[in-house]
Amino acid sequence: MDNPKGPMELFLEQSRGADNTSDNDDEEEVDRMDVDDEDEMVLQPESALTIKYLQGDISFLQLKEILDNKQVKEDAKRTVGHDAESVKVPALKQEIHESGSSANEGQMDVSDGGWSSSSPKKTYKKRSRLPRDLQGLMGEANLKFARGQHSEAIAMCMEVIRLAPTAPDPFRTLGMLYEETGDIEKALEYSLIAAHLSPNDAEEWIKLAEMAIELEKLKQALYCYNKAIKYDPNNLSSIWERSALYEKLGEQKKTMEGYQQLLQLLPKDDGPKYFQLARDVTKSHHSMGNTKSAAETLSEAFQLHPSLITSEDVNLLVELYLTMKEYDSALSVLLKQCGIVLVTDEGPAISTEVSAVTKHGPISCQVPDAIPIDLRVKFAVVMIHLRHLKPLKAVLSPLLEENPNEMGDLYLDVGEAYMEHGDYEMALDILARLIKSQKYNLAAVWLKYAECQNALGDLQNAAQSYRHVVELAPTHMAARVSLSNLQQQLGRPEEALKVLSQDHSNQELDPQEAQLLMHRCMLLHSQGKMAECCKVARKLLFSCQIPPEAKNCLINATGFRTKMESIRMVMGVAYEQKLKTVPGLQPGTGLSVEDLWDLYIKVCDGLTETGLCEELQEFAFDALSSPVINTEQDKQAHAEWIFLIACVLSENGFYGYKFIKEIALKEFENNRVWNLFRQIIGMVQDIRYNRFLLRLMIKHPENPALGMLNGHSSLAFGTYKSALGEYVSVYRQLPEDPLVNLCIGMTFINMASQKFTARRHSVVIQGCAFLNQYKELRGECQEVYYNLGRAMHQLGLYHAAIYYYEQALALPPAIRGDEENMFDLRRETAYNLALIYRNSGSKNMAQMLLQKYCII
Repeated sequence: MDNPKGPMELFLEQSRGADNTSDNDDEEEVDRMDVDDEDEMVLQPESALTIKYLQGDISFLQLKEILDNKQVKEDAKRTVGHDAESVKVPALKQEIHESGSSANEGQMDVSDGGWSSSSPKKTYKKRSRLPRDLQGLMGEANLKFARGQHSEAIAMCMEVIRLAPTAPDPFRTLGMLYEETGDIEKALEYSLIAAHLSPNDAEEWIKLAEMAIELEKLKQALYCYNKAIKYDPNNLSSIWERSALYEKLGEQKKTMEGYQQLLQLLPKDDGPKYFQLARDVTKSHHSMGNTKSAAETLSEAFQLHPSLITSEDVNLLVELYLTMKEYDSALSVLLKQCGIVLVTDEGPAISTEVSAVTKHGPISCQVPDAIPIDLRVKFAVVMIHLRHLKPLKAVLSPLLEENPNEMGDLYLDVGEAYMEHGDYEMALDILARLIKSQKYNLAAVWLKYAECQNALGDLQNAAQSYRHVVELAPTHMAARVSLSNLQQQLGRPEEALKVLSQDHSNQELDPQEAQLLMHRCMLLHSQGKMAECCKVARKLLFSCQIPPEAKNCLINATGFRTKMESIRMVMGVAYEQKLKTVPGLQPGTGLSVEDLWDLYIKVCDGLTETGLCEELQEFAFDALSSPVINTEQDKQAHAEWIFLIACVLSENGFYGYKFIKEIALKEFENNRVWNLFRQIIGMVQDIRYNRFLLRLMIKHPENPALGMLNGHSSLAFGTYKSALGEYVSVYRQLPEDPLVNLCIGMTFINMASQKFTARRHSVVIQGCAFLNQYKELRGECQEVYYNLGRAMHQLGLYHAAIYYYEQALALPPAIRGDEENMFDLRRETAYNLALIYRNSGSKNMAQMLLQKYCII
């Protein structure tokens, strides 16, 4: 048997209006079927939407949204007072008739968390939208369906749909047919179309929601329940199921709104049902973390139906109040519901009011013997929090007689309450019973026990208890950190480090280990073990080593974005992403950018202080590619300075020159930058810097620092006339500068020392004149006499050189203070003077000077 055409094919045929047997006059009637005046039906856009849905052009959710928007617009038109006749009522609207038998009160049963409802229902008399000439065909299709002749029934329904696409009956029949054959998804598809064509039947929407849930289409089921509630707003079962769906979808706010709506709809005089619903709603609130709403719901039920309260209800409400730290409310519930009475210090008067207890501290209490042990413990916990400690001994005595293996959770509640208020001795006594038990000899209990011992100053036993925690829970990082701190306080630094040691062979950093590594870094830093500290810090700051080709990208590029683009081009996108990943900032580590920045600064300072210059340079270089350093411009500039200082300390002029050149261009007027520049270029083996300085000098001839540096370069290369020209240009700007006068004087001396210098005598006189000017500007000091002696020594005027050298030996260093030895020139002076004595034959004088000043 040939399969009948599907709904999409039939709809496409109908939408094209392909009726070859009709004449031109009949074509105008394709969208209208003549029935009697009362049953006239006009095809609305729903037919086109239905075709698109079945064809797959739009999803169900899109169809739902379009129909909802249309319904909203139509409702808005009705509210502004349009005449009912002027409003175009969709062909989907049905006439609703209330049956007189629907006035019975609704009833609700709760069983196993489910709801069944027989709320006041409205029955709807469904008017057939089928033309009279199609009603017989539809009836025959239903008869075929009843006889099990499914293929014939499907064919007849499809024919009816082709002729009347907005009639719900054939879609409803097809839905039942496919449901009977087990094709639930197709049954849901046709039934949804029928429901949209006849939307006022709440029971039909509920059935569709159940089918959608069976197919795990929760959003579709939610939509169906919304429709059902719209047309039957008092159906408690629908509201409950919708709230459960909202909870599954994670929409907590709407879930709670549904539960509150249930409580409002349920008659409050129906005690058992109302109280059971209040319990369920309270538990739902509590499981979702909405403690305040849970307490308010259950408290209202307590006030409305006090006779239905059970000990479990009291326990739950007190627990909620304890969670919110509303201890007065918790005490009030216990006093009213459990028969507990408190005796105040006013005398034998018995008070059950919380206000009286607060005003006059209780000295004793009377707790009924029948009260459950868990409520007794709750009462004790409330009294601890309210600091009413006198009656506690009598209250807790029954608990202390119980086996901790059976009542360990209650023991723990009391111990935690004592700890919260600093009663560590009382808490220690309670916890000691737990750690001796078999069931509660757990890491969590040992941890609290260790915290109590630590707070009481018992460091030795606290360390032992923390060691138990680490043995029972090796991944508990907080316990390791606390144990390490205790070992440090007890003077056991090696054991403190050993506690923080983990197996980090895995390249990926576990987020839980980040805090452990941070504490280990701080501990190593405090102990001065900077080499190991640097290795541990790398695991937090850097995800990989930087190869030489990537280092060239970082050196040659300026700006973090440009550096990353260069690395991407050379190393690839995968390496770039890995380089930009900071292990210490992964989710769950608990570390921030500021924490890692502070760690970076501490490690750099420690490496500098311990003289590990090579390690400092590598560490500072790797940091240039870290997002931690490049989050802010100030941090980036600071990191570059640290790397530059590291290059100076490790005498790496290659990397240092690239950075100092960029810094010099930015800080052009800063003399300290040029001093550092001169120090770095002294480490460079080539003469690249000379071209750089010459280009800058052409652009900025008035800059004295550039003039001095160019003069120094020319002097180093032996081009004295060029050096003299540079120095003189600076001299015109700074004639009173001692250094400029010294440089000019020494340039003349060097020129006079050359073999083929013309007018040597004149050159020497000019050099001496500038040196004398230098002496007057600088003043008499060790530095001046040494420089003068060195100039005379170079000219071969030994008697003058001896005089100046002896003056230099007699004076203290020009710079005094902690760094005095760095500026002391007596060793250099004595050595030069000894050379003069040795060349003149006075070897004993030379030996005496060397032994006095040059032997350490």
